[in-house]
Amino acid sequence: MSEYRRIKDTTTFVKDASFDPKKMDDPCIVEAYIPEEYNLKVSGEGLQLANRNELRHPVGVVAARSLRYFSTNSEGFNIFRVRDMVVWRLRHIYNSFNWWTAYVVNAEGERKYMPMLYIGEKFGTPTGNAGEADIVPSAFENDRCIVNQKCGGGAIFAVGYSERGGLFNSPDMYGVKTIVGNKYKGAGVSVIHGITKNLRLMAERSLKASGKDISPQRIYDEIKEMKIVVLDRPRHEKLIKTVRELGAKLILVTDDDLTPTLAVTRNDVDLITGAGGVPEAILSAIIVEKLGGEMSLKILPADIAQDEKLLGKLSNWNLFKKNEIDILRNFKIVRPGTEKEGERSWDTVWTSRDLARGMDMVFTASVIKKTPWIRFPDGKEVPGVELEPETGEVTVHVVRIAGNNLEIVPVMYTTTISECVRRQKERAESHARADGDLLIQSGEAYAEFGMFQRAKGCIRKAKTLKNANKDFLQKCDALYEYIEGLDVLVNERVQTPGTLIEHFKKVCHLGRKDDIWLKSKLMIKRFFEYLGDKHYHDRHYEAALACYREALQYSPQLSLYRKVNSIQMRDMLEEYFHLIDEIYKELNYKESRDLEKYKLGVALEVFYSNEGYLKSSCREPWLIFFRRTVLHGKRPSYKLAILIKLLRLYNTLNTASDDVLSFCLKREFGVTEDEIDCILGYKSAHKKFHSVCELYRVKGLGLECLSKLLLPQTTVESQNELEDADIPLSISLVEVMEKRYKNMLEELKDGYRKEAQEHSYAMAEAYHYVGLALFDVGDDEGVKIYYEKALEKFREIIEKFQGLTPVNAQYRIGNLYEELSLLYENEKGEYCKKAIDAYIRIIDEQQSEKLFGYIRGLVSVRIEQAKERVECLKRELSAMALNI
Repeated sequence: MSEYRRIKDTTTFVKDASFDPKKMDDPCIVEAYIPEEYNLKVSGEGLQLANRNELRHPVGVVAARSLRYFSTNSEGFNIFRVRDMVVWRLRHIYNSFNWWTAYVVNAEGERKYMPMLYIGEKFGTPTGNAGEADIVPSAFENDRCIVNQKCGGGAIFAVGYSERGGLFNSPDMYGVKTIVGNKYKGAGVSVIHGITKNLRLMAERSLKASGKDISPQRIYDEIKEMKIVVLDRPRHEKLIKTVRELGAKLILVTDDDLTPTLAVTRNDVDLITGAGGVPEAILSAIIVEKLGGEMSLKILPADIAQDEKLLGKLSNWNLFKKNEIDILRNFKIVRPGTEKEGERSWDTVWTSRDLARGMDMVFTASVIKKTPWIRFPDGKEVPGVELEPETGEVTVHVVRIAGNNLEIVPVMYTTTISECVRRQKERAESHARADGDLLIQSGEAYAEFGMFQRAKGCIRKAKTLKNANKDFLQKCDALYEYIEGLDVLVNERVQTPGTLIEHFKKVCHLGRKDDIWLKSKLMIKRFFEYLGDKHYHDRHYEAALACYREALQYSPQLSLYRKVNSIQMRDMLEEYFHLIDEIYKELNYKESRDLEKYKLGVALEVFYSNEGYLKSSCREPWLIFFRRTVLHGKRPSYKLAILIKLLRLYNTLNTASDDVLSFCLKREFGVTEDEIDCILGYKSAHKKFHSVCELYRVKGLGLECLSKLLLPQTTVESQNELEDADIPLSISLVEVMEKRYKNMLEELKDGYRKEAQEHSYAMAEAYHYVGLALFDVGDDEGVKIYYEKALEKFREIIEKFQGLTPVNAQYRIGNLYEELSLLYENEKGEYCKKAIDAYIRIIDEQQSEKLFGYIRGLVSVRIEQAKERVECLKRELSAMALNI
């Protein structure tokens, strides 16, 4: 049989040529096969989402890779792990596509404190006439089933797609919804009605359609036959009680309020209602738009959505807090009565057409564990993901809705298990001795797909081989302990952290600093982080803090530092946002030009009123607090520009002479003579400013002056991808951006270098952002690692690209060395000299032409800026020499 065709259960499968695991960075899945009749073809250029085989694989690969996390012990950490896996897989898969630029416009995760793609993330490595697309991932539905065999309802993973602008763009938030099938279309069912009125409207519609007279008894009889789906949540207590009192058949679901939409379109269910997540509602809207029905949705404040008493009053549905209002405004959702062109009010009742209005929409879902809501045309339930251990083939059934059609397509993946089985069979047929490396590879392959007993068997067999050297045996020991740890994690009830980390700690103690050692360290870190998140969600803050600090011992990541700071500053942050809400109410909920100034004033007041009680482990508590309050919701590149300016101001306050300081304050910040005298007087009396926010203590400085100094006017130097999305940059995201950049370079064609240049520049600035953030929390090693990564990326730009961008990159190299000289006083001289060398490469004609070509006439402004920086740095070096 051809390697491009396979037959299984009389179905002919063909190799999917669009599937490229190397670009997806998945070494464990080798090939993908689909039934010949479902092999889609793209003609010409453009998105053509409905004709893309590729869109089956994000959900398909997630389902195949979820086998490793199937558990029997209901351990919540396994849910965290499987969601973490999803984030990693989706980022790499979406970035491997060179025919689109795609944006996440909605995603589940923030409400549940679980890993998920960030709203605003950008994907793709476009190299031709690529289109733009929207993505809405819904994470897992009913993921509890993955870790608990007794849990009913099944589990799926779903994602929706559309051309750009086709899907509803909002924060991850709650909304109250109603969904009915074609039978009740036009009946007037809406979220603004109570359940009693909605069921009566549905009954009247049904009676009219059947030609029957409408009477109270007939309405009651109709309602008794209705099937109503409601999420089983405390917030729905009154709703559930009313449905039961009305006599309807109530179907309570634990976590699956998306897939019942399929049952609504089949008329197996009459109504889905209640408060749930907006991402799931958008995916339901795609189903309704494609297969028929009617839907309504209204977004809700978080506090209201989760409180049964508050949820029951329509007047509460508009009580958004100021921080929620700020976030909604970024999505052009504003207070009723204040709408401008292109904006919608938050009291809008959205229909399915509002939520999913694209012309080229596709809904996809993989069945991980069978669910009663997804059935074949003959009524049989669709099976969950299956692994054939003897061949290593994984079969995933993918639901796909495009056009007006629903398909349920089996997708077959061959894996590294398949490769290992084939090679072992060949060795057995040739009577060759067992291969130790092959046995280790087999063990690793089985472990990747959850077959831990087979994996351990391979490692045990490898250890018995003759002539095995010490290094090989140590490798076997480390791998065996790691796999044993995975097995315990999914199959034994984890009572204490010690139960889990026992095996992973043994790997670390073996001293082999290889891939398994690193994975073991990260597993311990992730478990303590998960415990910390769990304690934090349960408001056990001291326990959460202890877990986060333990996690930092194994992997000092920026995200962990942020979580520690969130707990340490929790009371201050709550006080700040409460006061801002009050100010906003006083302004009658109207935006004011002075609001930013008020924010700064409130932040300073709160910070210094709590200073004596603050137990912060970070180096710069004010800057951390400042980021989380005054700069809340601002773009990363704007934050970066502000923070760098404050860093320079702090250095000037403490090192400059009075004359230089006065000149700087007047020219750069617009401070008056009287205000300058106040600052100089404070400096003379106190000798040193311990933080830039100490300006708050200077008598004679009003809020207007403090705003000029601490929230200065600034220009964002670099316009790049960091400007396109409000993404809370984390180290893991930076790593994925790196992978995307590599894919882009591999696919790059003539005429499309601009995209790669912009992305590479964004990479450098992302590393820069992380490095500066790590300084504030006190991780000096991390600072230097990430600044060096940024410098390396800027050097790559100079080496690989042409035009103005390399000159700007060279200038940024000088900037970064200057920043390092400000951050590390003991190394100031060395960094200043490196900065001067960087700027001279722009100034010196010979060096400039060698690096950038003959473009000096186009960069005269940069040359003058570089000269100015060199003169400034030389003055600083001279001053340092005099002080010595």
